[in-house]
Formats: sequence, C-alpha cells, structure tokens
Amino acid sequence: MSQPSDPAGRHSESLLVIIPAFNEEESIGGVVAGVRECAGRLAESGLRMQVCVVDDGSTDDTAGAAREAGADHVLVHGRNFGCGAAVRSGLLYGRQHGSGIAVKLDGDGQHDPADIPELIRPILEDRADVVYGNRFPRITYRMPFVRRVGNALFRSLMRWLTHWDVKDSQPGMFAVNDAYLKVSFIPGDYNYTQQVLLDAYLKGMRFEQTPIAFSRREAGESFVSLKYPFKVLPQILLLMVLVRPLKVFLPVAALFLVAAGVIFLVELGLWFAGYMARPVENTNLVLGLAMFGLNTGFFGLLAEIVVRRTS
Repeated sequence: MSQPSDPAGRHSESLLVIIPAFNEEESIGGVVAGVRECAGRLAESGLRMQVCVVDDGSTDDTAGAAREAGADHVLVHGRNFGCGAAVRSGLLYGRQHGSGIAVKLDGDGQHDPADIPELIRPILEDRADVVYGNRFPRITYRMPFVRRVGNALFRSLMRWLTHWDVKDSQPGMFAVNDAYLKVSFIPGDYNYTQQVLLDAYLKGMRFEQTPIAFSRREAGESFVSLKYPFKVLPQILLLMVLVRPLKVFLPVAALFLVAAGVIFLVELGLWFAGYMARPVENTNLVLGLAMFGLNTGFFGLLAEIVVRRTS
C-alpha cells in the first residue's frame, strides 16, 4: 500500500476519526474502543490516528463516556444543532489541525470500525478525494420499508445532481483527504451526507464507494424521521445557491423566458389566424415573465462571479 499523499505530493501522517454523537452514552465507549483497535493496522500504512468525538448537545454523559474510552478530543456543542453541524465541527477541527485524512462514522455502533483501512484505501492510492461506504452488500438486517424508499429516492437524486454512480447516498461512514478538508462546506445543520456529496462534486473532487458492514442499532434513537426530506431538500438547494448559484438561477431564468416566448408566439399565431384582435393580448404577462427571467439570469451570473472570486 502506498503512503498517503495529497495532490501536491506531500506525505500525510495524521488520520482523524470523527464520531458525531447525541445521547449515545451507552454505545459511544464501544465505538471509540473499536476505532482504537484499528490503530495498529493504520500505523502499518504510516498513519497516526486520533479520535475526535463531537457531542452535539447531549443530555446524558456521552462526552464523559467518550473521554473514559480514550477519545483524544471531545468537542461539545452547547445544544443540539444536528448531525450536519456535528460533522462540520469535526471536519473544521481536522482542517485546523492539519489532518491528512478524515473518517466519519456514527456513534451508535451500527458501523464496524474495522472497515476504516479499506474505506481509506482509494485515498491512500490517490484514486479518490471522497470515499463513501456502501452498506447494501454487507447489511445484517432488513432496513424498514420507509427508509429503503427514502434511500432509493435520495440515491436517484444524488446520481442526477452529481452524475456519479452513487450506490448508497447516506451510508453514515465516509472518508475524505486533505484536498477536500481544505475546501469542505456544509451550510446545513440537520444532515451532512447529501451536502458532502454535492459539495465535493461541485468542487471537482474524485469519488469512490467501498462496501462497509452495517448492523441494527442496539441503543438510542435515530434522528431520521418522516421530516427528513423536508429538511434535507432545502439544504441541498441552499448549498447549490451558495457554491454554484448559476446552476440554480439559470434554469429558473430559462423557464420564465421560455414561458414568455411560448405565450408570445401562441398569441401571435392566433392573431395571424384571425382569432385575436391584437398580436399580443397579454402584453403585461409576457413582459413580466421576460423581465423576471432576465433579472433572475443576471442575478445568478453576478452571484456566480462573486462566489468564484471569493472562493
């Protein structure tokens, strides 16, 4: 196995394992201990591992249990912001402390930390900047129907948005190299998984997936519920507006301009055929649609220029 490196060829020795947790006092100790068992295998690849638990405003003693289990760093949010906010804190910590690779897994014990070496292999071999796990080849229980449907819908959405062959859009376990750490941007607090995928795609990163184990949750409660799509979809839209605004505003502008053009041509045709007294009866509607489309397009163009100049 080759030594880990970034695109500039500098060797990276630090791997940060990020474990977001909310009221996971019962399971967090076992997860940290499991991650610790990977240290020897990672050291063979020249990687010095550190464990960072992000306690997202737990009301139990998640932070204390993490420290007792041997976590190197425990970041504590004053209140519960959301999994996206917890992952953002972990990635920012990795960026600020010069981590070469960051791995994220859940604090509920559903992932197997022993998968970390294989998860980061595409990064170590310089084939990918972002690696997502794929739970479906090795899942040990039947996922509830609602979750299977939701995963299928979001998987299709992310394939459409990224043009990547995404097999599992929300595995809960992923790895990134320092190239992505330096530019990562997660504006939404609720969830992170689609945001990371879309952000990485819009910034030209390389993507791979690798099979990971996934077990039934034994303790605690998942944050995923029927409100999931209503919170995640606005986050995706917000990210696109903030990272590549022209991809959002240009289609909207085109929609209004096309609508104005269609109404204009239809009414003009009806006038030529003798069915209307004037060439365009709904002049204000056509002009309003056209002006809104033009203004939206110019706004998107200006926003794109601002984003590119400040990024």
